[in-house]
Amino acid sequence: MVTGECSSGTIRTTFAAVPHRGTVFAAKATLVAAVMYVLTLLSCSTAYVVGDATPPEGRYAQGDPLPALFGIAASFAVAAVLGLAVGTLVRHSAGAVTTVIGLLLLPSLFGPLFGNAERWIAGLSPTAALEKLTQTSDAAADTVGSLGPWPSLLLVAAGTAGVSLAALLLRRRDV
Repeated sequence: MVTGECSSGTIRTTFAAVPHRGTVFAAKATLVAAVMYVLTLLSCSTAYVVGDATPPEGRYAQGDPLPALFGIAASFAVAAVLGLAVGTLVRHSAGAVTTVIGLLLLPSLFGPLFGNAERWIAGLSPTAALEKLTQTSDAAADTVGSLGPWPSLLLVAAGTAGVSLAALLLRRRDV
């Protein structure tokens, strides 16, 4: 939503129409988060219904799906806003995609290299919040931290808010 405008130069038109750059970023972040939340909620709900109908009854333990579905949708919305903020900072599509993939995956990949600190390093990853929300077997406290799923998601959202605030430095940069 930002890098394409920066590369084509249409960001100048956007900022000419709305000179308050923080307002432009907030509108883009709201739109991207809302669209991602709705699409993820619909996709996950469909997957849950199909998955619930597929296996024989009693073979898999089922939990309450609603908190997890809402949390997963929120996790994807937070990741989308993170991508928007990084794209605003980097202003280049390939660089933004590479940075966001690194932010999402590297803590989980390199966490085991840090021994006892693995649960803290891997626990800060957005993928750790997602694993906790989906209640996978990989979401053990020794690998993804001891925070629960919702506090973990709030921690990731706080990190995304920090990156978004840094993206508001856009005000000081030329277009």
